[in-house]
Amino acid sequence: MRRWFNVILHLLAEAGAARRDARVRFLQAQVEILRRKLGGNRVIPSPDDRAQLLALGQELNHEVADVIGIVRPQTYSRWVTELQQGRRPKRVGRPKIVQNVRELVLRLARENVGWGYRRIVGELRKLRLQIGRSSVRRILKDEGLTPSPTRRGRAGETPWRKFIRLHVNTLVACDFFTKSVITPMGARMAFSLAFIHVGSRKVFLSSPTYHPHEQWVQQQGRNMMMWLEEQGLSVRFLIHDRDTKFTTGFRRLFQGPGMRCLRTPLLAPDANAFAEAWIGAIKRECLNHFMCFSLGHLDHISQEYVRFFNEHRPHQGLGNLTIPAARAGPPEVPVRDDLAEPEQVRCKRILGGLLRHYYRAAA
Repeated sequence: MRRWFNVILHLLAEAGAARRDARVRFLQAQVEILRRKLGGNRVIPSPDDRAQLLALGQELNHEVADVIGIVRPQTYSRWVTELQQGRRPKRVGRPKIVQNVRELVLRLARENVGWGYRRIVGELRKLRLQIGRSSVRRILKDEGLTPSPTRRGRAGETPWRKFIRLHVNTLVACDFFTKSVITPMGARMAFSLAFIHVGSRKVFLSSPTYHPHEQWVQQQGRNMMMWLEEQGLSVRFLIHDRDTKFTTGFRRLFQGPGMRCLRTPLLAPDANAFAEAWIGAIKRECLNHFMCFSLGHLDHISQEYVRFFNEHRPHQGLGNLTIPAARAGPPEVPVRDDLAEPEQVRCKRILGGLLRHYYRAAA
């Protein structure tokens, strides 16, 4: 009789164990489904979640390799080791971006449609806000904002790239660009000559003219030399293309001791990439948005952009800093990742708000 009683108890225990195993499998299936639904298929438990799991696992002598599903068994074993050694868990995941900074990123993106991730990061660095490009991308993606097109990485260093790198602080690039001006006699083409000091990224722009004859071009070269002296910048090489307006008399201005003119090859605009890029920037960010009705009107708009470019615009080639900030070096004030009040960020609008400079209000 006693033997039959033990058999019945054993059968009941086995039935309970089977039901318990089914419940465990059911819970594990739910965990797997939830993990598949998460982006990246990764769960990051908080320190409190980790402590709760370790407390429950201690009842099983931490033999949970067959039941744990939220993290890998190796991760759980590392937790146990850290607990036994008395080490506190480190923070995991990206640092949280405060709401004020998120709102500022969205504001910059909405008010400046042509700005990409790097440009927004550079504008935030002016405000002493430290945030990465991937964080900006994630914030814009969460809001459904389409980013600006991005460029591909650079190719390997060529002899020309090496020359640019070695002489960047004594190199000036120049080129002409045109803008149509509406006059009582119809549309006329105005010419401007732009010079960019490659090392500092500073730009000197001539006043526009309808007749870029030889004497006018030579005078702009002399004006640029005086401007370089005022700015404390040196020049050894001047890069220009094979435009016939760059005459022998113009090149003779830069043939003094230790100075030389370099003409780019035919049909090779990339050889004068710095000047071409700047001309593309002023047209894309400024001139294409205006109709000009006189040379004075065009000169005012162009010089306003040059001042903005030289003083307030962040430059990727300078570590996403403005030209004055790059020359002054790293700021003594520590980088801040929050704002006490959103109203602390002011906006200076230039050319009717087409160009914007963001800065902190004085305390």
